[in-house]
Amino acid sequence: MAGTSDRPLLIRDASTDSSWSSPEMTAYTNEDHLQAIIADAPHRVPGVPEGALALRELSTSAGPADVCIIDSNGEITIVECKLASNSERRRMVIGQVLDYAAAIWQAGAEAFQRQWSRQGGPDLSELDEGSRDQLDRNITDGRIHLCLAVDLIDADLRRLVEYLNLATRDDVRVTALQLTYARHGTVEILVPSTYGGEIAHAKTYAAHQNDKWTKESFLDAITSPSEHAIAERLFTLLDDLDKRLGSHDDLWFGNYGQGGVFFHVYGLRFAPIQLWVNKVGQLMAYGNWRQYTAVCAHSGFAELARFVDHDHEGVMKDFPVADIDIDRLWAIVLRCARKINTPEPAPQASLLG
Repeated sequence: MAGTSDRPLLIRDASTDSSWSSPEMTAYTNEDHLQAIIADAPHRVPGVPEGALALRELSTSAGPADVCIIDSNGEITIVECKLASNSERRRMVIGQVLDYAAAIWQAGAEAFQRQWSRQGGPDLSELDEGSRDQLDRNITDGRIHLCLAVDLIDADLRRLVEYLNLATRDDVRVTALQLTYARHGTVEILVPSTYGGEIAHAKTYAAHQNDKWTKESFLDAITSPSEHAIAERLFTLLDDLDKRLGSHDDLWFGNYGQGGVFFHVYGLRFAPIQLWVNKVGQLMAYGNWRQYTAVCAHSGFAELARFVDHDHEGVMKDFPVADIDIDRLWAIVLRCARKINTPEPAPQASLLG
């Protein structure tokens, strides 16, 4: 692979005693090859969830954008592909991707959708109405994400990504995607790595930390597609409850960067858990056994605390949600909600006085 001679990729057949050797092919055929791989799996682009729609060579007044991606939230990303063998990659890729985004913004949402359809792009009716409306707003407001896709991220490209994240608006992310490619016989090898995702998330985090969460902004703040899906599932489980034992709203939203999203199960006053998103976009949770004075260290929290290896009589500590059995967690949360919203019996007086 170009530029990686100090760390060559080696392979061998584990079923034989053969020694390690280099793959037969260690480079892309051309930039079209890289485009095809990204369009086939657009979720490899930083910040793009699985299930996103992609179209290659979208025509704009500035020329064809290599890959245009629309995700299920109506977010739009333009990807420009350059190989290390292209000597103009650093000089031109930035100007090109900015020019394509500007052309899409200037033409407007209606022209974008017309061109997308004319070129046989995936049917945008797959998006729900809210996501289509958000796509229109994103184009109208120039909220278009940029990704530079290469076979090698070097120091110059890192510097450009850092500067563009500094210079662009808070709700636009600029990232780089490295897809190192090799082939040996009929086996293809792809080694993805990214740069800029955490930088882009951090600037959004800092800009909005005094804003109140909404369900949409909370989900958007989660960088991992799998963790995004977990949060959506928890919201759905709460929505699907058919009992209301209290009068509270199901969800209470704290401030971006400071508070969490509290799950008031059954509409009860005291919420067993809260979700929050840390500075790198990871989905986390707290058990609320120190959140409310009236139920501080309530025994009803004990099962939940044990499940996450915590102590309901100790401090509240966050825990990552990604590796937890969500079905078991939710069943425990339901039991916890009932228990902590029921007064604990007063201790009996000693007969010995």
